[in-house]
Amino acid sequence: MGKTSVITTGRRCVRLLSVQQYINPASEGGQAVNKVIFLDVDGVLNNGTWAIEMFDKGIRVYHDDLLYEPSLGQLKRIVEVTDAVIVVSSSWRQIPIAYLHLKEWLEKFGMEIFDKTPYVGGERGDDITAWFNRHPGDWKYVILDDDDDMGIHMPHLVRTSFDEGLTTKEADRCIEMLGAEKG
Repeated sequence: MGKTSVITTGRRCVRLLSVQQYINPASEGGQAVNKVIFLDVDGVLNNGTWAIEMFDKGIRVYHDDLLYEPSLGQLKRIVEVTDAVIVVSSSWRQIPIAYLHLKEWLEKFGMEIFDKTPYVGGERGDDITAWFNRHPGDWKYVILDDDDDMGIHMPHLVRTSFDEGLTTKEADRCIEMLGAEKG
């Protein structure tokens, strides 16, 4: 029998049911998944400094859903070292063409989206709580975001700078928090 927990966000109480493990269909041998990266995009996989440089060259980063390849490389390193799955918490999950572009960028770098958080309104932390309510289990997780509206999930936030995006420093912190699975 699994354990039951309750998370209170201040506005609502969410019951997490019995502990389960989810299987990543992409993993060989049906490996159990218990590590999650909640992923924001703007300020994580792209950044303000690069966007300005690109704009000066006539390229519109935000309009064209472009991502910064060094940050994508850092995300790939986190995924490879920790064997974590990606759950999109960015507003990009609500914009079909942006979500498609994100999926294509991640696939180009050998990654895939496991899931996305539901939108419940309020803080992004509320969306993450709602995801846990729908996917009960014994999860180890980090939140990669340039904002801090995580409520009770603040201890799991690895905050990036909107001006720099995901760098080696934040990637190393994620790996430390999630734990390495491979060599």
